[in-house]
Amino acid sequence: MLNGCPPVSRFTVQTLVSVVTVVLVFLDGPANFSEAADFRVLPYLQNPAKDAITVRWLSETDDPGQLIVKTSDRVVTLASSPLQPATLAYNPFKPEPEDRHGTTAWLHSVRVTGLIAGSRYEYSVKQGKSEHSASFQTAPSENHPVRLIIYSDSETEPESSTTPPVDWTANTGSNRPDGITRYVVSQTTGYRENCRVIAERQPNLILVVGDLVESGGEQRDWDEFWRHNAGDFGQVASSVPLVTAPGNHENYGGPGGGYTAEGANFAMSKFLTYFETPDNGSSSPHHKGRYYRLDYGPITIISLDSSDGLPHMTASDTNHNLQGSHAPDFNPGSEQYQWLETQLADAQKKSRFTFVQFHHTMYGSGPHSIPFGSSGFSGQSGIAMRVLAPVFFRYGVDAVFSGHDELMERSMAEGSEVLPDGSRRPHVISFYDVGIGGDGLRGPSQGFDNPYRQFLVHENAPEKWDGRKLVSGGKHYGHLEVSVDQDKQGNWYAEFLPVHIFPVMDDQGDVIRWERRLYDDKLTIPESGRR
Repeated sequence: MLNGCPPVSRFTVQTLVSVVTVVLVFLDGPANFSEAADFRVLPYLQNPAKDAITVRWLSETDDPGQLIVKTSDRVVTLASSPLQPATLAYNPFKPEPEDRHGTTAWLHSVRVTGLIAGSRYEYSVKQGKSEHSASFQTAPSENHPVRLIIYSDSETEPESSTTPPVDWTANTGSNRPDGITRYVVSQTTGYRENCRVIAERQPNLILVVGDLVESGGEQRDWDEFWRHNAGDFGQVASSVPLVTAPGNHENYGGPGGGYTAEGANFAMSKFLTYFETPDNGSSSPHHKGRYYRLDYGPITIISLDSSDGLPHMTASDTNHNLQGSHAPDFNPGSEQYQWLETQLADAQKKSRFTFVQFHHTMYGSGPHSIPFGSSGFSGQSGIAMRVLAPVFFRYGVDAVFSGHDELMERSMAEGSEVLPDGSRRPHVISFYDVGIGGDGLRGPSQGFDNPYRQFLVHENAPEKWDGRKLVSGGKHYGHLEVSVDQDKQGNWYAEFLPVHIFPVMDDQGDVIRWERRLYDDKLTIPESGRR
C-alpha cells in the first residue's frame, strides 16, 4: 500500500506531492525511442533501494509524462504529475547572463516500488513528442559485489567552454618543455571525458562529493551540470544513480547573493530540489536531504553536510564567510553529529564496509588545508572536520571521501576501533581528496606539510615528456574507482584505484584521443570482520 492506494501488479508510484494513476500496458516487444526538445533535463536516477528507485526529469511544459518500465512479462506505464519549483528560478539577486531558457522548468519525479533486488530493468520516459530510453538496477543483496565511482569539484558553468584552460603547475620531477602553463583542454572537455570514462566503467553508483556547480544560486550552472550528466554531453545519470553531498559552491548564491544567509539558502534549495535522498529523520525541515545514509549491497554510505560549523569564525568553522544559513552544524552535540554516531554504530554491526563522504577534506595539502590562524588561511578549511575523527575510528569507518582542495591525494591516520562487545583494536582509515572532477588542477600549497599524506599526484606521478608530447604522469581530470568484492577464498575486500583520463598527444602536443590510466596508488583493504 502507498498513501492508501493499493499496489498495481508489482509496482506503485509516488510523485513529489501526490500518488498518480498507474496504467498497465502489455506489449510484444520493446518500443523505439527518440529524443527531442521537450526535455529540459533527460531522465536521471535517484535514491536506489532493493525494491525501489526514483526516476526524475525536467520538461519545458507542464504536460504530464510517462515512465514505462519493462519487466520479464509486461510493460508498466506510470504517469507523472509535474511541478514547477520556484527554487529552480534564475538568480533573483542579479540577472544571469545568457539566460538560455527564461522560464522555470517543470520537475517530474516518479518513485517505482515493488522491484526485485539486484535486478536490471529497461525503462523509457515519454515527454510530449520526445522519448528517452535507458536502464536502471536496484540495490543488490548484502552478498553482491558493487563498484563505485567518486569525484568532486566539477564546478560546472557555461564559461568553462570558452575561457582558457586552467593553470597547470608542473609537478615535482617534471621535464615539461617551457611555455606550457595551462592545461591542454578546457574544463568542459576535461569533465566531459571524465564522465564518458565513468559511463564506460558501468558503476553501480556515482558519488559526487560537493562543488558540483560553480555557483549554486545560478541556474545556468546547474543547466551545465545536467548537460554533462543527463543531456547533450552525456547521459550517465540516466543509468547510474548520483549520490551527492553539498560543497561550499552549492551554498554560494552567485553574484549579488554570495555567501549571505539568503543567498546560501536559495542556492542550496536548488541542490535539495534536484536530489532525492533517504529520510534522515531530522526534526528540522531545513536539514532534510543535507545528510543521509544509503545502504547498498555490502556497504553503507554516510553522506554529511560540512558546509558550515559553529561557533562562527573559529577553528570549528568550515566557512568563515557564511553565517546564519540553514546549514546544519556538524560538531559534537549537534543534531547532525548525534545522527552520525547512531548511524555509524548501526552500520558497524550490519555492513561489511562503511564509507563516509563530505566536501571539506580533513587531511590535505591544498589551500583549504592551511591551519586556522596561519598565513594563507582560506577561511574555508577542512581541518575543522577532524573533530569527527574519533567517532570515525570508534565505529570502524573504512574510508572517507572528500574534495575541496582539488587534488588527488590519499592520507592515512591510525586510531582505535571499539567493537560491539566493548573490546578495542587498532584501526586505519584512508582519507581521499578526489577533487579532480572537472575544475582546477592545483598543486599543493607551500609553507606547511600534511604528515598524514601517503600519495599526492603532484609529487608521486612526475610528468614525462618527449618534446611537446606528454608520455605519462601529471595531474589530470579523473576520479576514484572503488570495488567491493570477494576473492577466490570468499574473503571480502575493497579495492581503491585512483584514475586519470590521460590526453594522448601527437608530436606537436595536440590531443588526439583519451585513455583511462591508473595512478600508482592501488589500495586494497580486507573486511574487518567486526560484525
